[in-house]
Amino acid sequence: MIDLSRTWMVRLERISRLIAAACLVAVMLIVVTDVGARYLLNAPMTWSYDVIGMYLMPALFYLSLSDTLADNHHIAVDLLRPRMPAALIRVFELLGSLTMAGVFLMIAWIYGGSGIDKFNSGAVVMSTVEWPSWIPDAIVVVGSITISLRLLGQFIGHTLSLVLGRSVIDIPASVEH
Repeated sequence: MIDLSRTWMVRLERISRLIAAACLVAVMLIVVTDVGARYLLNAPMTWSYDVIGMYLMPALFYLSLSDTLADNHHIAVDLLRPRMPAALIRVFELLGSLTMAGVFLMIAWIYGGSGIDKFNSGAVVMSTVEWPSWIPDAIVVVGSITISLRLLGQFIGHTLSLVLGRSVIDIPASVEH
């Protein structure tokens, strides 16, 4: 069961990572094109700031969170951890995972409600183009649920490791000098 869950989580994170990478490429291409059009042709793309700020940057950020955490490429401060026993590290990992899963689920709930309201009312951002305003909320919901699933998986893995007395999930590596 755990292996199946890991497999599906890795697949979900891989898809999210690919979408986030495509968003990064899109941001770069739009910025380069906009700068070229603005300064070479005196014809800026008036919609570029809206698309980048409303859609691409939230997707880039939220869709890469879970994969970043899974690969332990997130920011971590481990001043005391190198001196802690493994069991205590696991306790802190499971408490942190559960707490942050709760935070991200709350974010998903809030943005989900907001997105549904915006979708039902047909809300748009008034700009040169009327962009649907529910899409950024949907992006935040998808990213928040994905990282919540990763965090809940880590919580379960660290809890099982403590209960069973064997490593079900690895303890993230410390950075030592």
